[in-house]
Amino acid sequence: MPAFQFGVNLGAVDSWQVLQQVVRRVDEVGYDVVAAPDHLGGPSPFATLAAISGVSPRLRLRTYVLNSGFWNAALLAREVATVDLLSAGRLEVGLGAGHMKAEHDDAGLPWSPLRERVLALEALVIELRRRLSERAHQPVPVQQPVPIMIGAMSEQGLSVAARHADVVGFSGLRQQPGAPSGTFTLSSAEETTQRVRQVREQAGDRTYRSDVLLQVVKLGSDPEVAAAEVVCDLPHLHVEQVRESPFVLLARTAEQAADELLERHDRYGFDSFTTHQPNLEALGQVLAAVHARTG
Repeated sequence: MPAFQFGVNLGAVDSWQVLQQVVRRVDEVGYDVVAAPDHLGGPSPFATLAAISGVSPRLRLRTYVLNSGFWNAALLAREVATVDLLSAGRLEVGLGAGHMKAEHDDAGLPWSPLRERVLALEALVIELRRRLSERAHQPVPVQQPVPIMIGAMSEQGLSVAARHADVVGFSGLRQQPGAPSGTFTLSSAEETTQRVRQVREQAGDRTYRSDVLLQVVKLGSDPEVAAAEVVCDLPHLHVEQVRESPFVLLARTAEQAADELLERHDRYGFDSFTTHQPNLEALGQVLAAVHARTG
């Protein structure tokens, strides 16, 4: 297991040719993980990862993250075991409590309050692990156990991650109070410190990776200017929110950005950094600078 891990969460897939090009570039740049989201209106995460496994024999494959309200344990266990088998043991199952009510409405699925969604998430994780560990389960996954990631930012969701996850995913986005569902704000440095402390205390002696989802990565300009550009796209945020958030990476150079990620590792314990596909090249430059410093 490398000291630091870097991953890319894929965006829209227009064709098989484009998917191959993107995955090969992710591999070439030196990322460790390629991930697929789980949203209606987008491609199937498991079908996408199964296809990717034939493009790159090296990259680990992660769902980032499955909406637990879309799945039951029996069907999920089948998908997980199949892709882990076909990829020769490279799958990581990322799960979350869901945050887009409109997708549940579209699918005709009930939308519950956060507390109920988190309880359902924990029940799904427990039952998934049980099923995959059964000797009689078919197909048989290569990894025993298949690693589980839980992505969250709420106190309730991160409590589940602390108890069960091999990878704790700090997503950085929180529903904006009083705003329509799906309107997010960035978690602050102070809140992140509190959540990291909570997970450490609740996890006890359990070992886990700490993954941070870098929502924006920008190099080549003054961070203040870059933060103002982000606010133009997300007007409900403020420049200072963007500047100080651990889930945004703004720097003039890749070397300065690498210093910042190493500082966040020291401060928060983050040892895994994931970003969205549009930031692939920018974070790739930072990845190279981090590896140059850490060997």
